[in-house]
Amino acid sequence: MREGVGGASVTWRRTLARHDGRAFDKLASLYPTARLIAPSIHWSGGECPVDETGGTTSDPVAEPDTSKPALSVTRRNFLIGAGAGAAAAGVVLGGAVVANKAINPESATTTTTTTGGGAIPATMRRVALTIDNVKYDLVVDNRESLWETMNFQLGLSNSNLGCDRAQCGACAVLVDGKAVNGCTVLSARLGRGQKIATVAGLATGPGVAGLHPIQRAFWLDGGFQCGICTRGFIMSTVQLLGATPKPTTAEIAEGLAGNICRCGEYAKIFTAVNTAAAEMRGEKVTHLASPVVVGTAGVTETAPGAAGVSKEFQFATPMGTIEDYDPFEQALKKRDGILSVSGNERSVTIKWDPAKLDEAKVRAILVDLGHAAR
Repeated sequence: MREGVGGASVTWRRTLARHDGRAFDKLASLYPTARLIAPSIHWSGGECPVDETGGTTSDPVAEPDTSKPALSVTRRNFLIGAGAGAAAAGVVLGGAVVANKAINPESATTTTTTTGGGAIPATMRRVALTIDNVKYDLVVDNRESLWETMNFQLGLSNSNLGCDRAQCGACAVLVDGKAVNGCTVLSARLGRGQKIATVAGLATGPGVAGLHPIQRAFWLDGGFQCGICTRGFIMSTVQLLGATPKPTTAEIAEGLAGNICRCGEYAKIFTAVNTAAAEMRGEKVTHLASPVVVGTAGVTETAPGAAGVSKEFQFATPMGTIEDYDPFEQALKKRDGILSVSGNERSVTIKWDPAKLDEAKVRAILVDLGHAAR
């Protein structure tokens, strides 16, 4: 085999030059100190590559330059370097790899310093994500998806994970108004001022009246069954109706083409989209079902005008969805001295009897119910 180990043989240089001599010369001029790394080629029968005349070449084999450290660019090392943001160690040009220094796999563990924080590994990145108008300062892995960040780092169950392959749309969220798959969008690519919206940020208040028209239509018109795909369908519908207030059936099909309902509730999903669109246009709508609100026995609502002290509290950790709020509110109303309660998954406004409670005691009640305030 006429090939230098660790360096380019004359045969390989001639073969490459035959494919594109000008590209090779340009490459050599750009990187005068670089050494081209030839791929390993195994020839059957022990024959050597042929030259331009059809016979085997008799050119002398270039001996490796032992005065310089041998370069080693393996697939593993290159991927590690690229994954750690160290792509400068190897430049890909037209399929050839040019290296100007040896790549050390340990470079993936080096640290960098970012503004506003200490040293972090090169495989991590500091980002500021704005999710449902709340800003989160985080350190994320370069390979971490937005869905993973929301669920594992922030504890936000704002989207469901379906296929984890960007095929079903169950994890859809909006980034600057455009529906994207949260399972494949990398958190490290965000944090540059983009506004991330999830289904948890659509409601404007508690109960049925506080739901977004799209949420209400999907619920009361049966646009769901198991519920795994529902949040993704809702967010894709938000994008669709934002761009097309009165969509045709074909436009609905196109707008929701990236979402799959494994239960097959497409007919009711289309009905929900049309009903929501009509309500958002200001038209009077009638849903297929009426809302059923399950109350809690023994809970009485105090008149809003009753004397008391009122304060809004922001939850230290927002609830996963608006559906989590109602049970919390009912439990809070049972506490002695609480006059009225209103809020959503991010905050709660409480009115209490100052003769029985003060702010410290109200905060203690919130902690006891599992939703401490900031």
